[in-house]
Amino acid sequence: MSHTQPASAADLPQVEHLSCAIRDGVAEIRVSRPERRNAFTNAMYRGLSDMLVALDRIDDVRCIIVRGSNGIFTSGSDIRHFLDMGAAERDSHFLLVADMLTAPSRISKPVIAAVQGFALGSATGLTAACDLAIAEEGSTFGLPEVAVGLWPCTLLPALIRAVGARKAYELAVLGERIDAQQALAAGLVNRVVSAADFETELARMAGRIAGSSPVVIQMGKRAFQQALDTEFHTATRFMGQVMALNSATEDAHRGISAFLNRTKPEWTGK
Repeated sequence: MSHTQPASAADLPQVEHLSCAIRDGVAEIRVSRPERRNAFTNAMYRGLSDMLVALDRIDDVRCIIVRGSNGIFTSGSDIRHFLDMGAAERDSHFLLVADMLTAPSRISKPVIAAVQGFALGSATGLTAACDLAIAEEGSTFGLPEVAVGLWPCTLLPALIRAVGARKAYELAVLGERIDAQQALAAGLVNRVVSAADFETELARMAGRIAGSSPVVIQMGKRAFQQALDTEFHTATRFMGQVMALNSATEDAHRGISAFLNRTKPEWTGK
């Protein structure tokens, strides 16, 4: 992919079964492969990673949504291709999955998983890997790989981060599906919303992020990701240093002044 900063959705990578629209600071990536319940191919894994990285370079994008289509998030990897893979192809496939799962944490813009219907296998992993997740009532999650003789190794680091080691292991070893309320209780998703309210709540969440200071949101996400993998005392000191930098930004001064004057801040992104 070119290192030139993309200016709009038209400059993003063109990937079959993936589309992207940008509106009011929110980029929406949509997975659409209805004939295979939105199952991912290698090209789709690579394309989603590339698209997330490219969107991170577009200044007008403040928040990213990843969602499915036709009432399905995605059913995970298209395992039909596994039978004919050679050793090199297997290595390449799982590296692409790993790259996709780490992409949300490698970029500075918050990523929301908008889950409707099935979110199985690597889709459960993607849900865990995103910064936030909202699920429609009736959605289904799970790691069914063990039923076909596979262990979902690549997915587990993201699951462990989201739900903890014990629950992640349970999902992997039992291969059982869980519903949206169970996913909420486990910490896999942040909110469960009725079908009637799903689009409204999704737009509200994304709009809240897009309406905040971009420099603060992006600085905060980078610091949050680094703190996740850092020893507690070191992380706390590090976050204090980030807070000092944050409080020195122009947007922080604007935000505090607006609060004191009971006005709405106008963010500069500086």
